[in-house]
Amino acid sequence: MTEPRFFVPKDAIHGERVTFSPEQSRQIARVLRLLPGHAVYALDNRGYIYTVRLEHVHPREVWGRIVDVQEAMGEPPLHIALYLALLKGEKMDWALQKGTEVGVSAFVPMLTARTVVRRTEKKARWARILQEAAEQCGRTRIPALHEIVTFAQALTHVREYDAALLAHNDDDIPCLREGIASIHPAPQRVALFVGPEGGFSETEVEQARAQGVILVHLGPRVLRAETAAILFPTLILHHWGDLG
Repeated sequence: MTEPRFFVPKDAIHGERVTFSPEQSRQIARVLRLLPGHAVYALDNRGYIYTVRLEHVHPREVWGRIVDVQEAMGEPPLHIALYLALLKGEKMDWALQKGTEVGVSAFVPMLTARTVVRRTEKKARWARILQEAAEQCGRTRIPALHEIVTFAQALTHVREYDAALLAHNDDDIPCLREGIASIHPAPQRVALFVGPEGGFSETEVEQARAQGVILVHLGPRVLRAETAAILFPTLILHHWGDLG
């Protein structure tokens, strides 16, 4: 599917008509320069993809008629929730964007002992990043974006998953390969914990261990937090998901 893809809310679909948002209308008319008769894809974020033939194109308003409906395919078979400590500057934006491309299903921003980013409201911008990344890479659902939680609050979520793993730079803990080998049967829902630039504190590591979180290291080299945030789910999806 090479036509442009746009996620639309439920109330944008009226019978056979799909109406696009003002921002999407500007993109269709001004950036993509599409004309009536061109086709685009509309995704409802609930599992369906609509082929829409454009009928009215204006920078302020675009609508079209549905000519085909299919069940959307392509989401990872493994649900990964990435519990990611808040990162400085554009690093958080980058991790959200690339994590979406890799196949992360949900993001949970965290405040940890070594988090140096102030708690500011960025959820609207982060949501836009997730939607744009999902449209660009061919996802059929936008990853969920949860409210910011503390590390202690995040640990209370562990029981919701079949397995939970925490990346920690310590040669005395198992490598990821060994951690994966200890998990039986193959999970359907996994939580991954990635710390800030300074890593998790020893107290947090012990708190996670006490809650049954599997501690693993990702290799002999020290990774930046934003690198670990992408590598960790990539390796998990390679083993249990649809990558590679």
